[in-house]
Amino acid sequence: MRTPSARSVGGLEVAHASADLLVREDSEGVVIQGGEVALMDTARGITLRNHGPLVVRRESTGVRLVRGRAEFSVSHRPRGALPAVVLVSGGAIEVMGTRFTVEERGEGGTVTLHEGAIAFRQSGGEVVPVQVGQTLAWPVVKPDEPALPVPVSPAPAPPEAGSPPALATPPGPKVVPSRVPPTVVRAPNVEEVLRELEVLRGRHEFEQAARYLKESMRKQPAATRERLSFELGSLLTYQLKDAQRACAHWARHEEQFRRGRYAEAVQRARGTLSCEGRER
Repeated sequence: MRTPSARSVGGLEVAHASADLLVREDSEGVVIQGGEVALMDTARGITLRNHGPLVVRRESTGVRLVRGRAEFSVSHRPRGALPAVVLVSGGAIEVMGTRFTVEERGEGGTVTLHEGAIAFRQSGGEVVPVQVGQTLAWPVVKPDEPALPVPVSPAPAPPEAGSPPALATPPGPKVVPSRVPPTVVRAPNVEEVLRELEVLRGRHEFEQAARYLKESMRKQPAATRERLSFELGSLLTYQLKDAQRACAHWARHEEQFRRGRYAEAVQRARGTLSCEGRER
């Protein structure tokens, strides 16, 4: 077992380590069994922070997440440079400068993009772009393509009086337009949003957390939107301490979720901010 004082492990530089870090090297790569650590591939500008136990390995083409969950950040790549690559079981994540979270389970996993832009290159070569706030799962499952209706030719118009009858022509082959089924890229569910929120809160990135919540609320059903709206109001009230934005948000929250399950907590927050006095 390595101690946190080690400067590098498995070809990755140790940028930060907690006192309870437990890490070793074996045939799989760098095995983190406990504690927290930030590892850097300085040549590629890749930094990863573990979220629990994981296995990671530096390879010639990139950094491979063998197993576990980690948050990656990649320094911006200059124009014309090749993307940094994070290898996973289903392919490779190509990055030009961004921040994202990857969870690898051995035969599948997910990537959630927080900032910037990434693309997922499948083992067969197909490339799937991922937008901010989206979560892509692999193996990528393509929905079954529904059967397309065969177009029906309209009945010919009757010939005008006095005109010779048209010659019959044999029908040609019926052409059915082809369509490539779209790749499914789902929005993160409420549990994934709340996990990311805790990560941002733990790093004191409160403004980024507020933006992430506001964006995520638009993609959630009404049943879960109330919870995220309450979390956003709490963030504005107690972490950012922005009374103006918080009071305006609580007013919208109460209007949208009348008699909601967080009504008492909302009233306490409004009292803390003296929202009624500000509204008067």
